Amino acid sequence: MKKLILLGIAFTCFFANAQIITNPQTLADVKSMLAQQKELAKNRNKELFSVFDKNLTTDERQALEFLYAYMPLSDLADCDGDYFLRQVRATLKARDEMPWVKTLPESAFLHFVLPIRVNNENLDEFRAVAYDELKYRVRGLSMEEAALEVNHWCHEKVNYRGSDARTSSPLQSIRTSWGRCGEESTFTVSALRMVGIPARQVYTPRWAHCDDNHAWVEVFVNEKWQYLGACEPDAKLDMGWFTEPARRTMLVNTRAYGKYSGNEEVLRNEARFSELNVVANYTQTKRITVKVLDAKGRPAVGADLEFGLYNYAEFYPLFKTKTDEKGEASFTTGYGDLMLWAYQNDAWAYQKISVANAASATLKLSNKFPNNHFETFDWHVPVEQTPYADRLTPAEKAENTARMHFEDSIRGLYMASFKDSLWCTAFVRENNYKNADRLVPLLLLCYGNWAEITQFLSSKPENQKEWAVELLSQISEKDIRDTKASILEDHLRNSFQYAAGLEKSNQELFSKFVLNPRVGDEKLIAYKAYLQNAFGDEFIQSVRKDVNQLIQWMTQNMTTNQTANLHSRAPLTPQGVYELRAADKISYQTFFVAACRSFGIPSRINEASQMAQVYENGSWKNIAFEPTNENINDKGFVNLICDTPEEAKYSITYSLARFQNGRFETVGLEWGKEMSGKTEKIELETGKYFLLTGTRQSNGDVLGSLYFFEINKGKITDAKIVLRQPAVVAKSTIGKIDLKRSSIAFYSQQVTKPDYLENHISEQGAILIWIEPDKEPSKHVMADLPLVKEQLEKWGGNIIFMLSRETTSQSFNPDHFKNLPEQSVYCWDVGNSTLAQVAKMKKREQFNNLPVITVIDKDGNVSFFNEGYTIGIGDKLLKEIK
Repeated sequence: MKKLILLGIAFTCFFANAQIITNPQTLADVKSMLAQQKELAKNRNKELFSVFDKNLTTDERQALEFLYAYMPLSDLADCDGDYFLRQVRATLKARDEMPWVKTLPESAFLHFVLPIRVNNENLDEFRAVAYDELKYRVRGLSMEEAALEVNHWCHEKVNYRGSDARTSSPLQSIRTSWGRCGEESTFTVSALRMVGIPARQVYTPRWAHCDDNHAWVEVFVNEKWQYLGACEPDAKLDMGWFTEPARRTMLVNTRAYGKYSGNEEVLRNEARFSELNVVANYTQTKRITVKVLDAKGRPAVGADLEFGLYNYAEFYPLFKTKTDEKGEASFTTGYGDLMLWAYQNDAWAYQKISVANAASATLKLSNKFPNNHFETFDWHVPVEQTPYADRLTPAEKAENTARMHFEDSIRGLYMASFKDSLWCTAFVRENNYKNADRLVPLLLLCYGNWAEITQFLSSKPENQKEWAVELLSQISEKDIRDTKASILEDHLRNSFQYAAGLEKSNQELFSKFVLNPRVGDEKLIAYKAYLQNAFGDEFIQSVRKDVNQLIQWMTQNMTTNQTANLHSRAPLTPQGVYELRAADKISYQTFFVAACRSFGIPSRINEASQMAQVYENGSWKNIAFEPTNENINDKGFVNLICDTPEEAKYSITYSLARFQNGRFETVGLEWGKEMSGKTEKIELETGKYFLLTGTRQSNGDVLGSLYFFEINKGKITDAKIVLRQPAVVAKSTIGKIDLKRSSIAFYSQQVTKPDYLENHISEQGAILIWIEPDKEPSKHVMADLPLVKEQLEKWGGNIIFMLSRETTSQSFNPDHFKNLPEQSVYCWDVGNSTLAQVAKMKKREQFNNLPVITVIDKDGNVSFFNEGYTIGIGDKLLKEIK
């Protein structure tokens, strides 16, 4: 396994009560940045900076200054000085009590232990609250042992389950008991830092070989960075189910808080953070150089350049940069294809590059738009490599599995406190709610937050009950499981005062765009009463007559800053924006929408255009906060045509992108919107567009196409969705499973005598899926199959989930995996007899990366094989069985 590189920093070590910052350059930069931050946050000066008037130790003062110097807008807006002081004191306590902290390089402590923020999560009191519990778990251990033990502790608290884009705080994740990989890794990094172990969240923004992304954790142990799977403990470091997929990545990155001085490749060196490229830690890489020329063939200095990766039917920008004085920019990446996009003013250019075959490319900018131009492209991803040998002995593997099963049982005991449908039904009845069929499913989403939600619902007068349920139905599932009753109460009480009877005349409009507190991915708070009191009735009435009054107030009293919040990317809360009087663009728009809703004006951010809108005179009106030459409310139509039966789903096999803000940006239509075999007219803003399609192949490669077109005001433009298909080849057989000696036992039945696969294979054959139910890759399979449930049921072949007694914990519950095809069953692969046959045909001793998926005919002939982490396996299986 590739050794991870050293952290290239001066090894100035810590001792208890030593000065935290000794590097003169760091001291100077902190002083300079702190002055800028004080000016930026001058409207919250008392809330933030009065903490420095307290009797602080030298260490406390330096730690606070370092945090404040590089703090993103979200933290300046929504936290106060006392909060940060509590976190600093918890960190210094760990520094004094954890022996390994004394050996840390100064820079490792500053960048990867002291910072509370990991990514875009909501900040909380986790570091101060949970330290005493965790410190006893790592007492007497080496630093490496402690890192592994922290991950076991994290696994006791949190397990994987997919969720929406908003990142829960660590304490919120514990309350729920699960989260997506970004939340698991944020939680684990926070726990590691809590006990003084340098940790960082590393991230492949998009996989190359399949759609989706992944985040995991690196720890600085034994003077080098090593990795682990968050909340997925292994017996050693540098192990994880994602090891093999990571060898096919095009980018793995991480962020360092503050100005970074190490020797790892810096993708972006922003004022408040550095983004590092650590892809070389995981796979073979090449540095490519791109030259951009203007229309006259001269170097285009300062042109915007994007390195795009095909994923989710868009060219996702792995890296954005500007060209230097030679018109050039470079990027270190893996051995797959990239689509290069260059922009300057209204001129642009694009070109596909195969990194495996080239180290450079040249793009020439042009103002000409290729209207009605269609082209195809073949997209290649890094090839799959021979898997690493298993590093664990059978005894080590068994010991770690047993620990994980025990930790599952600990988490299971906590989850048993969540309320079931019987309890929820009784609550609804006892509190005289009439719409049980609507409320009970919402209550089941509470998980560990049931006390807050039931507190909100209890003792409501009759005239509020319907609206209380309506409010819960509008917020996200994640909101239901982590929002406090006081927040919900604010929005229920303060949504009607200025609505002027809208709740009666147009209940749907009122519920979605006035009552609903959720605007985007911001932290949900009680903001309606706050904003109503802050602005006053007279101003609110003037805005209700003319929304431009609010726009004018914002323009005069607030500033936008597109760089100061890049590190967190967490939207500021509406109250935070009001108090700070500064925001990034998305938080600025979020504030506008929240204020409008507080004033009884229906408002939203349009998913397709990402523009703020208000509902006026029966239609949605776009809001421009800055002068523009274009009419932002001009609309036209695209007539999407898909006359083939292939699966055309938005953001899966096709998407639209519009040229706006100087670049092509993906249009946010409904995710998964299906167009197979039909035509649909869609209203969109006028402008220049392209239609991108892609058909993902079994090896990860893509057969793609691009079609450029324009939408004019009031006109209809046809755009045909062309899903390219691979050439038809004769079906080949990978091998044959001996069904007569494939011993199985049904999960739900007591074993009385031997049973064999031959007795349970239909005429259509079967899909055999070996899973580890508690691991993320297997959970993705279980989430993918319901998406193609109907098609698989029509096919009629058996779907057999094969379990191993060694890797399946007692907490496994098939009922957690819902909406699977009706012919799905769970079986024990007794003695792993069948999996061993598949391993032999693939010339392997065993498979270390489940799930393993095969398609067999009624005689056991294997025509399809898939191993490890894969997104979209349902569609792949449909192609195979068709």
